Amino acid sequence: MSTVNQAAREIHAKIVYYGPGLSGKTTSLRAIHAGVRPETRGQLVSLATEGDRTLFFDFLPLKVEQVNGLSLRLQLYTVPGQIFYEATRKLVLHGADGVVFVADSQAAAMDANQESLASLRRNLEDLGHDPATFPLAIQWNKRDIPGVLPLETLRAALNPRGAPEFETVASRGEGTMEALKDVMRQVMLALRGRSPARTEPGAGAVGGFGSVLERRISAMAEGRPTLTPDPTGGAFSPFVPARPGARPAAAPPPARDTLSFTRLFPAGATAVAEVEQAIRDGRHSAAVKAAARGVADALGGLEIEERSDSARAALVGMDGRDYLRLLRLARLPEGMGSEADALFALHVLIAARLKADGI
Repeated sequence: MSTVNQAAREIHAKIVYYGPGLSGKTTSLRAIHAGVRPETRGQLVSLATEGDRTLFFDFLPLKVEQVNGLSLRLQLYTVPGQIFYEATRKLVLHGADGVVFVADSQAAAMDANQESLASLRRNLEDLGHDPATFPLAIQWNKRDIPGVLPLETLRAALNPRGAPEFETVASRGEGTMEALKDVMRQVMLALRGRSPARTEPGAGAVGGFGSVLERRISAMAEGRPTLTPDPTGGAFSPFVPARPGARPAAAPPPARDTLSFTRLFPAGATAVAEVEQAIRDGRHSAAVKAAARGVADALGGLEIEERSDSARAALVGMDGRDYLRLLRLARLPEGMGSEADALFALHVLIAARLKADGI
């Protein structure tokens, strides 16, 4: 579900593109990626087979700036279309705030469309959502192909709830941004209905933010979001310009010697304790290497089909750049790690454990 970083005044939301294989999910993300300014987007990550079918996921982070003082940071995923990756579909859907269902408009694809839609409903119910009200937009894709089914036929078979729908030609980028904007609007309306939203771990508190959040979410839901640059040039950066007259955040109190992140993990906190002890002893390289092993263990314990740790990290929502940086630091020769490197490694380990434990 969406999170609110109160210190950065950001809402983080996850949108999943769902649909049968070869319906145009990956092409839709590529079109969106190509259609926004480079400074607003992150890297488009794709795992595909030789036939260019998305095997596990695509991931496209975007920052959407609002004039009302809150920023919406989107994470866009696709699920694998193949039926035998049902467990991975459900994993990617975990924590989603909205879905864009990409249907293939060709008559030969109707059975696959219906199977995928039934899968979506089933997985939403398993995750505790009501399929009848969950934010959803439908793309009738491949409308440029001769002989596609009429909209009335598609609508009767695949859109009984009357969700917002869009004719799209993803290969040319036609209609894809409109579908994304509409599901964003629905997500904002849903957030307004349950605000204040859940805050991110470690996010600083802002006095009286709950009522302000509710008003601003309402304004965002009724407004028109626009894609604007991220001033840092990075899709994951928490940068938000300081508000005029805002006071700097108070420094956190010094940590006590007995403070430990192992308290977050009642069981299986050995790796965290090992890294913390190495940091206290000044063995920074050892701390980094222990953190890398702990992350690998956390990812390896996930019951999903993918065997690659990098793909598992992306599937659970870890920052890919942080994960790669940790691996690079762990390969440095003994004695070259700094205290900052060790603390960063501890941060990545804790993030990996929290996300893996939340699946």
